[in-house]
This record gives sequence, structure tokens and C-alpha cells, in this order.
Amino acid sequence: MLFFIAGFLFNLSACSDEKPQTSEKKIEASSKKVKKKSSKKAVKEKTPKEMVAYHYDPKGKKDPFKPFIKVGKKISEDMLGGRPLTPLQKYTLAELSLVAIITSAENPKAMVEDPKGDGYILRKGTLIGDRYGEVVDIKRNEIVVIEKEVDPSSGEIIYSEVSMILHKLEEEEL
Repeated sequence: MLFFIAGFLFNLSACSDEKPQTSEKKIEASSKKVKKKSSKKAVKEKTPKEMVAYHYDPKGKKDPFKPFIKVGKKISEDMLGGRPLTPLQKYTLAELSLVAIITSAENPKAMVEDPKGDGYILRKGTLIGDRYGEVVDIKRNEIVVIEKEVDPSSGEIIYSEVSMILHKLEEEEL
């Protein structure tokens, strides 16, 4: 019964008086419409009012052509005025640990400990670290050190600020 109804509907649609439109004509008609629309868009895109030029601003961005790893020169004693190295300059700042800070109005002091367990007293101006750092400020719970490093591309000395923070015993136990 179903086959009979399906065949009847198929014959009914084939007997209509309208000529079927070929798919080629439909494609041509639709492509003409697209061409007309695209030509209008192309004219609109070329107008100078709507064109926006991109301008790259390198401020605050890293130079993509600089290497990630700095293979630079060490600062020599000649660059620093011929001062001999202190025992604190044999270690990096990461190897030294800040143990105590004594703050006073006139002359604050701090104490650091090297990996061997030896203690050193720091004042403002004390040289510390293997990058020729100098203690600039001693605060209530930290000391501020400015390190010097040579820029490999320009040969200039770069200054970087590093803080060493005092950790209390209660914080270490937690």
C-alpha cells in the first residue's frame, strides 16, 4: 500500500506543466548576485576613509630579536674602580639568607648568613653578591640591593633592584 501511494505521488509531480529549472541556471543566477554584491563591497573597502593602517608601537614590549639567554661579560674590577672583592661577593644573593634586622633612626643594620653558617653585618653601602650588588636601603623586614650587570649588546652597565625579605621563625614552621 505504501509503495502504491509513493509511486502515485511521484507520477503526479512528474506530470506538472512547469518545466523544471536546471541547477546550472540556479548557480549562474546566484553567482551573478554574488558578483554584484562583491563588486560593491570591493569599492567600499578601497575608500581611504575606511582603511586603517596598522602602526606597531614597541614601547613596553620586549625586543623579539634579542636572545633569551644573556651570555654577557662579567663586570671587571676596572669598571668598578679597582675595589677588591669582599667575602660576601663570592656568593649569589640566593645563597645568602637574611637572618636579622636592627632598625634604628640613624644607622640600621642587618645580618646575613652564608651557606657555611658564617654571619655578616650589613650597612648601607655594603657590597654583596656576585653581581657587584650594593645595599641601598634597610627596611623593617627587608633589605634592598642594587646589582650591576653588563648589557652584552651595548656594553653598558644595567642596574637591577633586588629585595631580600626577612622570614620570621613562625612563618617557617607553618
